[in-house]
Amino acid sequence: MLLDLKNISLSFGKRKILDNVSFTVSKGEIIAITGKSGTGKTSLLGIISGLLDPDSGEVLYKDENLVKWWDFKKSAFRNRKIGFVFQFFNLLPDLTAYENIRYPSLKLFFPKDVHREIVDISSVLGIDGILQQKPVTLSGGERQRVAIARAVINKPSLLLADEPTGNLDVVTALEIKHLFARLREEKGISIVIITHDQKLIEIADRHYHLEECRLTLVEKKPVAVSVEKKRRASTVKPSGSSGNKKAKDEKTKAVKPGSSKKISGAVSPGVTAKDKAKAKTKVVKKKTL
Repeated sequence: MLLDLKNISLSFGKRKILDNVSFTVSKGEIIAITGKSGTGKTSLLGIISGLLDPDSGEVLYKDENLVKWWDFKKSAFRNRKIGFVFQFFNLLPDLTAYENIRYPSLKLFFPKDVHREIVDISSVLGIDGILQQKPVTLSGGERQRVAIARAVINKPSLLLADEPTGNLDVVTALEIKHLFARLREEKGISIVIITHDQKLIEIADRHYHLEECRLTLVEKKPVAVSVEKKRRASTVKPSGSSGNKKAKDEKTKAVKPGSSKKISGAVSPGVTAKDKAKAKTKVVKKKTL
């Protein structure tokens, strides 16, 4: 188990935000969390990353309770093991796309050259042609791709995405959905997504809904088969059934028992060989007489 939240509760003053919340995240799993604005979804991501301490409960990362860690250890954990993707991108405006992606690697205790990693991930995300541009010159979809590249440059185990398609058009949001699915499949990254986007919910392994401080598992509906598909399937008959039967019937009609009808020949329909022999006998007798 990569992440295990157990009985998490959180309050701000007298206001209860989370009450006895529990769920798990396995390696390579996508979890979608929905809920109305102000229900505590972003606070939950803060607790997962160690930015917020819950009033009670445990946050186990590979069986270690990060709630008990010192701030320095939590900060190192966020830098190496957690990637963040935000609704408003949060890119540094004075840096190029390349520099924004590279920035988290500079915060490592032992910074390393990540040029090759930047080239590779930029190619995967389709932003290799805009690396020298600044955020102000980029579209919303391009900024979000840069933000995703920045989030995964240190090869995190867990990606936390807070409304990642909230500011994007439908087409671009669909592209981000495919990118998340690809990161899960090719990089083995686990992803927790706060979203209202049905397309992102579709790729999730589990869907939770946060309401009245409680997290409830939502049963995912199976993908419905269209009526047209069902109709087409019902009209398809087994190969050779109706066709062979029709050919057989036509063959039976063509040659009936007792019929001497041929494709070429002078014998009249319905006259048998026996009838022909009798006719010859009568002619011979008549000539004899």
